[in-house]
Amino acid sequence: MDVMARTLALFLSLCSGLAGAAPNEIKVFTDELAAYHAYTLETHVNKARTGPLRVMPEYSYGIWHNWEFSLQLPFAFSSDGSNGEGYRAELQYVAPHDEERGFYWGVNMELARDYRVGEPHFWNVEFIPILGLRVERWHFVANPGFERALSGQERRVSAMPAAKLAYRAFGQNSFGLEYYLEAGPLAHRLMRDEQSRMLYLAWDGKIGKSDINVGLGRGATPASDRWVIKAIYEIAF
Repeated sequence: MDVMARTLALFLSLCSGLAGAAPNEIKVFTDELAAYHAYTLETHVNKARTGPLRVMPEYSYGIWHNWEFSLQLPFAFSSDGSNGEGYRAELQYVAPHDEERGFYWGVNMELARDYRVGEPHFWNVEFIPILGLRVERWHFVANPGFERALSGQERRVSAMPAAKLAYRAFGQNSFGLEYYLEAGPLAHRLMRDEQSRMLYLAWDGKIGKSDINVGLGRGATPASDRWVIKAIYEIAF
């Protein structure tokens, strides 16, 4: 019984550690794309109250009109050192639309090789629809996304929707809310307390040709990170 108790305690300790593991990319996808034959360098940085500092450079290139291809290299930095956490490739399309007002749609597809320290390594694919609407100064975007592991034991389709509501206050500055949900497998949806639900207060701005997104997030369930700060800085060339 003592061995079982120690094993259970170790398992619970590992689970609590994972609860502080923010994802490498915390982003609601909109109609922002690299222009045809242009490229951008985007750096994602986030830190949960517990867990490592995560940094992910992303190189994007406009391969065709309204099409963007991206490569990502996620890293984690902690007191024990730094570790690469795999590599990712993204393809995003946004249909032609009025960039100032009205509805737009698109899709983002990602293939990733994930290998976080202490977790199983696996291939993963994501499919994220992009549904946006601009009305005067308001901008609403929904990403009803899904993901599925292509290797390993857990190969079920999981829901990972996200949404954003922003208000352009002045100039190129917008303030709003971003919401991220990890609901678990579609066939066996997690109980609410087991889901990750994060709400961010976010600012979007622009310096020259560079776009900036900064957010402070708060978890709404026991399985969520309690606090997360994140930033995305994009340089356009």
